[in-house]
Amino acid sequence: MTSSVPVLMYHYISRWKNPIAVSPELFEEHCAAMARNGWRGIGLDDAENFFIQGKPLPDKSILITFDDGFLDNYVYAYPILEKYGHKGTIFAVTGKIEPAAAPRNTLKQVWNNECSADALPRVDQPYVKHELGFDERQDPFLNWEEARLMEKSGVMRVSCHSAWHKSVFISPEYDGFYQPEKRTRTFDRIDSDIIWGLPRFKALPRLANRAFIPSQRLLAAIRELVPQETDAAYAFFAEEANLERLKTLVQGFSKDELGSYEDSMSLQGALRQELSQAKTTIEGELGRPERSLCWPWGAFSPDALSIGKDLGFRCFFTTEMGPNPAGCASHIHRFKAKDKPASWMMMRLQIYSRPWLAKLYSSIRL
Repeated sequence: MTSSVPVLMYHYISRWKNPIAVSPELFEEHCAAMARNGWRGIGLDDAENFFIQGKPLPDKSILITFDDGFLDNYVYAYPILEKYGHKGTIFAVTGKIEPAAAPRNTLKQVWNNECSADALPRVDQPYVKHELGFDERQDPFLNWEEARLMEKSGVMRVSCHSAWHKSVFISPEYDGFYQPEKRTRTFDRIDSDIIWGLPRFKALPRLANRAFIPSQRLLAAIRELVPQETDAAYAFFAEEANLERLKTLVQGFSKDELGSYEDSMSLQGALRQELSQAKTTIEGELGRPERSLCWPWGAFSPDALSIGKDLGFRCFFTTEMGPNPAGCASHIHRFKAKDKPASWMMMRLQIYSRPWLAKLYSSIRL
């Protein structure tokens, strides 16, 4: 029986070059090598029973997870897992999952000569050209019918990664201003009223931080100066003199006048809404209880953990490396699966399946 379950953390399964992307070809190498060497990707139900109750699992059991709910998890990862007899879990941002529609083509249809590779969805190109000329990040996500199809197959489970994966402003310090321009991140949304010309206040994950809220007086002054239609705002920021006027305007506000911090009741309400909305959506769309939550960015506060437990979550997944012995449900470690050869993956599985070695290895952060 296993003494520690390695939990793999993937994000994109895509040919797009990114620090959190693994190509479908290399992902298949990982899955093939795991199967060839006796490792088995287990279902989330079995993993939960081990983490919560200590129910035994066979040696070389692993949990293969994917964060966010990107469409490439369905197009590429799902058929590859099925091909090699593994199961996987997608921790989806429920607010990003697209409305139910016909399931799109996957790699399996290409293998079966039911469609060409050109007929697959756009999952290797996250940027789309905006009409104003700059690139805009538009990652495609799963839809609910695809989620139901994967769950029905028994190959892939779809679980909670919060409702919106948002950040909050945390202080009056800022660097630059919000304007129409290239978006470089998928999850760059702030849980606040964002207008063109607003200072880019320092921001951190919603579920771990108290929010700094820009004042209504600041918002009103900015709206008076900066046009709020996207094309007009783009033209406004093209003029250096306009940017200087905006800087002067904001510098005229003291730190106290820029905004204030949310109170404890508002904070508790925001945390509960974010987590309860995600859980209710998953359970309503997929017709089953939900026990697992994966923290966005791995960040959470004691209050968020307490509220999550109160809502009925039992397993909490982090982004920290380490062992996962039986009974570790409140703090489950994962390690980042990288775009590296299968030999790299096999070595990590050996490490993270041994509690003492996993603890040592994670402490020196190799």
